[in-house]
Amino acid sequence: MTTESPTTASRAWSPILALPEFVELRRRRRAVTTALGLIAIAMFAGFLVGFAYFPEFLGHNTAFGIPLSLWVVFSQFAGTWVLVYAYFRLSRTYIQPAADAAVLAIAQRDQEHAS
Repeated sequence: MTTESPTTASRAWSPILALPEFVELRRRRRAVTTALGLIAIAMFAGFLVGFAYFPEFLGHNTAFGIPLSLWVVFSQFAGTWVLVYAYFRLSRTYIQPAADAAVLAIAQRDQEHAS
């Protein structure tokens, strides 16, 4: 069994990381996770601000007979599932094509180096 040193392993990965398809995959993944992460942070910040600064308003006002505080809590629960759904959907429709292209480019690169 051979073990590679960290510098040998990083030299082997460097050309792969520089492939345009792999760069595009990383860009797409970063865009999706950053956007959805910022939305999650904004939702949580809204939740905290609502309960920290407007507890009386949320507790005493109702919509359809349900206190606004319960609507805010439900929005956090529902919002989390909407974000999960969005992540899975974007993974399948936006990230996966880039992942497939990156895998194909890496396989082609390996074939070229093997010849």
